[in-house]
Amino acid sequence: MAGLFRIFPEHNLVYVRYSGLATIADYISVVQEYPRHPDFDLHRTNLIDLRFLEDFERDYASVLKLQAHTAEYALSARADILSITVAPSQVAQEAAKLIARSWEGLETPVVRRIVPTMEEASTLIGINIETLEGLIKQVA
Repeated sequence: MAGLFRIFPEHNLVYVRYSGLATIADYISVVQEYPRHPDFDLHRTNLIDLRFLEDFERDYASVLKLQAHTAEYALSARADILSITVAPSQVAQEAAKLIARSWEGLETPVVRRIVPTMEEASTLIGINIETLEGLIKQVA
């Protein structure tokens, strides 16, 4: 599967990974399944890992539609939601920027950051890199 997520409630973190060729269907699956998960909490930090992304489906209209849906539930947040994307490659940067552009003009409490390394992400999240890497290793 090109898209998956794992929730780490003890760290207030949801880890999302896209790998290989990520399609709109993969993106939809993650966006729809996360709010249905028993450990869902709108206020968790989102860590989106694109280190293993090889390519992605470029369908800006579908992404915009999906982001509008996502923004609906984000609007009910009581505080800012930190969303960090790790995008080390050119393809990953392109995907991250596509998503970031789709949020432009939407008034939501989502604070988006794009960083090139997991080390930078760990600093922003406030979890040391060894702990973060240990969590990521648990994800199948």
